[in-house]
Amino acid sequence: MSSQVTSGSTRTGVPGDSAITTLVKGGLIGIANIIPGVSGGTFALILGVFDRLIGALNNIGPETARAVFGAIRSGFRGDGKRRFIQELRRIDALFLALLITGSVIVILGSSFLIDYLLQEHYSPTLAFFVGLILPSILVPWRMMGNRGAILLWALPGVALTVGVSLVIPDNAAGSDNLLIALGTGAIAISAMILPGISGSFVMLVLGQYQNVIGKITSLQIGLLDGRIDWGSLFWLGALAVGMGVGILAFARLLNFLFDRFRSATLAFLIGLLLGSLWVLWPFKDISAGAELVGRSGEVKQEVRIATAPNRMPRSGGEAGVAGAAAVAGLLGSAGMILLGGKRKEPSGE
Repeated sequence: MSSQVTSGSTRTGVPGDSAITTLVKGGLIGIANIIPGVSGGTFALILGVFDRLIGALNNIGPETARAVFGAIRSGFRGDGKRRFIQELRRIDALFLALLITGSVIVILGSSFLIDYLLQEHYSPTLAFFVGLILPSILVPWRMMGNRGAILLWALPGVALTVGVSLVIPDNAAGSDNLLIALGTGAIAISAMILPGISGSFVMLVLGQYQNVIGKITSLQIGLLDGRIDWGSLFWLGALAVGMGVGILAFARLLNFLFDRFRSATLAFLIGLLLGSLWVLWPFKDISAGAELVGRSGEVKQEVRIATAPNRMPRSGGEAGVAGAAAVAGLLGSAGMILLGGKRKEPSGE
């Protein structure tokens, strides 16, 4: 995988991209990152910004910190300011800022819809996520240099995904613990940049996806009412810190793994995707899952998804609706992957 930054006429995306185009691409990646089963890394690959994104993240390091502190000490004047501007260009800061801004705008705007669907229609929503995941398995599969026995590396991935969902403590789902927020952010953001793996899915496995969505919506509702939900703000702040640390560390690890153990790493990712089908099985015994009580005393049903045991559909109608949702997800994901086939895969094959 290359860590080189692709040059472009505007320095904001793939060659020829304008700032608005890069912002829109960030929004599309944001859509992927908020939906379990859809990979932000896959969207980045399809949109032609994957290599540049990984390269920009890899360039962030001690030199960046020195440039920032130097600029602060100089009052953003003289050599301090000049080195700071040079560093921003070196790490492709404008490109990163536009992608992140687009993603954040979309995530904030769509959180209400996701929260509603998981509250009121969790079964077809999970089935839709399953449909999105199935074709996504082709992404790491096509990127593998060799197959055969190396596919055994998928088994630890399956075991990890299913195992975490089985042993996660009931009181971890919906937790307000800031350390859990920090860890969730670091782990989830690591998955968000992987082709074929969804960071939101990782949050769901950890029992924190619905908690994150709930806190985002709660914070926005509070702001509309003229108040600040400090609990949600601090929790989401800890999540953001974890994401910042995780993405900088994982970009380098991902480069190393793809350079040295490409096929084994991709097989492990396939295992994670296969294991996710257990977690996202749309028919759940919700009453046996972990509870989180809302401000008005209602039980947040969607928080139970990560810990609720699987069951068979109770009627043909329930199975039919879920099946239709799964087909819709499958068609949408397959279409995106076919479009992605026209793009160059990450280098390092």
